[in-house]
Amino acid sequence: MKALLKLIGYMFIGICVGILCVGPVIALIEGESLSTVYQTIISRFSLTDVAEIAWMLLAALIAFILNIVLHEGGHLVAGLLTGYRFVSFRFLNFTLINKEGRLRWRNFELAGTGGQCLMAPPDRPIDQIDTRWYNAGGVLANILIAAVSLLLYWLIDLPSWLNVLLLIMAIINFLTALTNGIPMKIGGVANDGLNLFQLEKDPASKQCFCNILDVNARSQEGQSYKDMPDHLFAMPQPIDWKNSMHVAAVLLSATRMMDFHQWENAYQLLTTALSHKDDYMKLYLWEVKNLMTQVCIITGRDDEARQHYTEDIAKYVTQHASTQSDKQLTGMAVALALEGDRPKAESLLHKLENDRDKFIHQGDVAMSLDLMHWLLDHHQAQ
Repeated sequence: MKALLKLIGYMFIGICVGILCVGPVIALIEGESLSTVYQTIISRFSLTDVAEIAWMLLAALIAFILNIVLHEGGHLVAGLLTGYRFVSFRFLNFTLINKEGRLRWRNFELAGTGGQCLMAPPDRPIDQIDTRWYNAGGVLANILIAAVSLLLYWLIDLPSWLNVLLLIMAIINFLTALTNGIPMKIGGVANDGLNLFQLEKDPASKQCFCNILDVNARSQEGQSYKDMPDHLFAMPQPIDWKNSMHVAAVLLSATRMMDFHQWENAYQLLTTALSHKDDYMKLYLWEVKNLMTQVCIITGRDDEARQHYTEDIAKYVTQHASTQSDKQLTGMAVALALEGDRPKAESLLHKLENDRDKFIHQGDVAMSLDLMHWLLDHHQAQ
């Protein structure tokens, strides 16, 4: 919902800026005063003009929402057709999950994403799993919707308000197809087009991709990391720190080490990850620092934890605490060790215990609660 409100706000600001910028240009051309130009612009706006602008804004909002749903729906259809199993479908924070064979609504937030369709890969050898159609599905859906919208706009005599919606739909879906289909990195993340080619050319990245999907599905079903098969947490050798799949595999491996209480192993791995922090995207850096804050507190390195738990990490943790249990673990650990507030830490533990069924990844919840109890029993203030 916040993303939608931001979009509306940006559109409104864009219109205001456009009017403000065009005024001086008209004044210069016409030789009129700036105040006279603005009075003329305002006087020419009728209620019909206002209604048309309002509809254009609303149509853009509708097209934006449909674009996300249809793009992720394309991934879903392509995945189902190639043997993947449905796990979750997210639009903004609204997430539809498969829980014990039934569809349920949950909330989940992931910075930098408007939606996401996650599926479990087929139970086949890696060379028999096709990742191309799954990655191409969203782009193909956008191309199809853009083409259908333009055909309806050109070939059928429709009301003007509907034509506006169709034209905006065509533009937004076409742009989405381009930005997702042309192989590139956006914010350090490989888009669908780049994944489509890279995963087939690099077996290690393809294995990471399938492992990530598999671990996500198992965690959602309540399986803890330490109970999952070892091969799902194998890290590629050597690690390409500029490859988002490789870095995601490192994060999974570090998390599993923590589930096994292998604190020093996790600390060493995360230290290595931080030494390559300039090679991967900011979201992964936040995740590394979040885990490092936990590990440092667990191992009694409170002073180092303070260095990792910076203002931007605190903001990131707070933003995602309502939908990601490991962020609640971080908040609890910080309250106990860095703030010296044991009652607050105990309160956060009890809150997670009471709210555990609201979270999507039950495997994460189990690990977070285990580490919270361990901290209350073992942490010594520094």
